Amino acid sequence: MDLSSDDDSAAVAQTYGARVLSREPFPIVEPLRNEIAAAAHTDWILALDPDESVTPGLAHALKELAQRDDLDAIVIPRMNYDLGYPPSNRIQRYEPQLRMYRRLRVRWPEIPNTLPAVPDQRKFYLPQSDDVVIMHDRSRNVPEILERVIRYAPMQAQSMLDQGQRFSAKAMLTALAAQVDKEFFRAEAWKDGLPGVLRATILVGYKFYVWTAFWQLSGAQRTPEDDRLIRRLGTVLITSRRLLGIVFSGPHFFRKLLSRKREI
Repeated sequence: MDLSSDDDSAAVAQTYGARVLSREPFPIVEPLRNEIAAAAHTDWILALDPDESVTPGLAHALKELAQRDDLDAIVIPRMNYDLGYPPSNRIQRYEPQLRMYRRLRVRWPEIPNTLPAVPDQRKFYLPQSDDVVIMHDRSRNVPEILERVIRYAPMQAQSMLDQGQRFSAKAMLTALAAQVDKEFFRAEAWKDGLPGVLRATILVGYKFYVWTAFWQLSGAQRTPEDDRLIRRLGTVLITSRRLLGIVFSGPHFFRKLLSRKREI
């Protein structure tokens, strides 16, 4: 499906024998997958974005799985490249994506980032292996990162609101803390060097903007309860900084760390 693209992707697809559907741009992808399924003639649909590609091993595996009658959906690991580098930790390296499905058995909900309801016994999970992944070349530069945040963060916030979630500073800080724990610590971002730390920062920053948009959509209210929580958090941070001293003394700590490295 071509959403009024300004490159030659539609023409390239046609040279390979693809039937190209054209429509006006649409902000979320889920309803478009239902439109594609309605127009398709084959039993299975493989959904890919323009910045994604499949490995030869994945293509072979999907052809074999498409012959099975006991499946309606295939969950495929996706390897996200950020700033040109893939993550090494399995938490980030193999992101499960439901991308191949039977067009007459699976219907996508019209809510951003929501999966269709498919019984577990009708789903197949491909193994976490570099041979059978979707390659996703995202966040290649700062303008692309900002464009992604501007496009998706408000939509995800609206989805949270539509699903009945209520904003509070406690919920926001809990979600951000979980994201920091996942991206920096459980994923061991530092083991991928500077690209790993930048990736983790980008992902946590995106979550921050989602919650900022959610707060605004919820009325942008400043409440006494939220203020009390933020003040308590500030007190804890100031106390920790004083107790730990040099660890949180910023520039002095890093100058000392770098001087030690040069001595070594």
